[in-house]
Amino acid sequence: MNLLVSISAIVLAASVAVGAPTSDALGVTKDHWRRGADVGEWENVVSHPELPRHQLRSSSTKGVCEADVKQMSGYLDTADDKHFFYWFFEAQNKPKDKSAPLIVWLNGGPGCSSMNGALNILGPCMYSSKANGTVINPYGWNENANVMFLDQPTNVGFSYGTSVSNSTAAADDFVALIQLFYKTYPEYYSGGLHVFGESYAGHYIPAIGSAILDYNKNAGSSKKAIPLDSIGIGNGLVNPIVQFKYLPKMSCDSIYPPIFPQQTCDQMDLDFPACVRKIKECEATQSLTKCQEANTYCSATMQYQYLSEDLIDPYDVRRRCDTVEVCDLATQATYTFLNRTDIQQALNAREAPFQSCSITVQAEFTAANDVIRSYEGELVKIIDAGVRTLIYVGDADWLCNWYGMTALVEGFDWHGKEEFNNLKDSEWNVGSKQAGEARSVDNLSYVRIFEAGHMVPRDQPENSLDMINRWLAKKEFN
Repeated sequence: MNLLVSISAIVLAASVAVGAPTSDALGVTKDHWRRGADVGEWENVVSHPELPRHQLRSSSTKGVCEADVKQMSGYLDTADDKHFFYWFFEAQNKPKDKSAPLIVWLNGGPGCSSMNGALNILGPCMYSSKANGTVINPYGWNENANVMFLDQPTNVGFSYGTSVSNSTAAADDFVALIQLFYKTYPEYYSGGLHVFGESYAGHYIPAIGSAILDYNKNAGSSKKAIPLDSIGIGNGLVNPIVQFKYLPKMSCDSIYPPIFPQQTCDQMDLDFPACVRKIKECEATQSLTKCQEANTYCSATMQYQYLSEDLIDPYDVRRRCDTVEVCDLATQATYTFLNRTDIQQALNAREAPFQSCSITVQAEFTAANDVIRSYEGELVKIIDAGVRTLIYVGDADWLCNWYGMTALVEGFDWHGKEEFNNLKDSEWNVGSKQAGEARSVDNLSYVRIFEAGHMVPRDQPENSLDMINRWLAKKEFN
């Protein structure tokens, strides 16, 4: 089992691994990217001299989500044979003086498709098995923001092409493709960019934010800076050493009833120092063998319990699972829906077997030791650079639990550390009911959401919409 077995193995157990599809040679002509006689040509194929042999293909999206907003989907193609699928929705409420903010949403894994986010978590439409299709989500995050759901890295979801095996390389691809998006659609530039995600996005987003800062620093006057306004990480894995320590506490001594016998938690506490030692040996030596040892040991001692203790739901301690599939991050019904040929055609997606999560991508990231490493340094770099940063956590999640997230945030070595740690949490209310607690100093905010698991917008849709709308409007949580 790898280090993130508890984040993705349940999903992956219900998926069939397929090899990365053979990708087409990158071309620049509209004819080359014909989608097939039954689908028609792309409405837009755009390339730019500043990004040689990069291009964007897009068409309107119809027949999948009937939200009354402009939507489009297609591929962002990079020079080295990488093709990133995206699904874009305009904001319901558009400001008069400039464009709405742009949120780019990333699911985690590593290897899980952001179509899970679009249809199961926070999109303007949610998949309904009763309707055998989608229904309008009144709490979609595109109320006041344009939202792009992006399948990345390559070979995740509908994306395909040359693979990468670490979050830093994936971040470089993100920088290239977001430039191309803004060059193609400059009308969305002025609203600013907000990169949000959950779970393994705790690795992805610090790497992306750091790469954007480096790009903007070196862009000079000849290139337009990427308008990074904020980042947001929900129930994310950022630093395993800090966060794994609190798995026993969440298991036996949390605000919720215990989920493991006390002896299991005691054993996890006893095993934790060896886990830390092995991770530090991995970091110090960068030895493939040492890192694999850390992966294997920490997974077996700190994370494997949920599989052996009456199928505890690792995403929500309030639930048990009758079967493994019940604990799926993405439902089997949605997986089947996205494998329908008519739906793939309507989405302008490459017709190929769709996986909610890719075992292959997960294995590549694990083998490259990306999973075991910490991205806390990159995250602190972003915070210290003044980029607005929102860390939020559903307090019923076991995997990336709120005790570990609190310790992580309070441990950040940044200019506001002392003030932040001395500040008491304030009540955050939605309507007449308390939705959670929040703490903010300068550009860093930390929000705990009551009665929510790993996927906050799915569990608390109204409260999560209030959270993102406040954040975009720069309003306080108290």
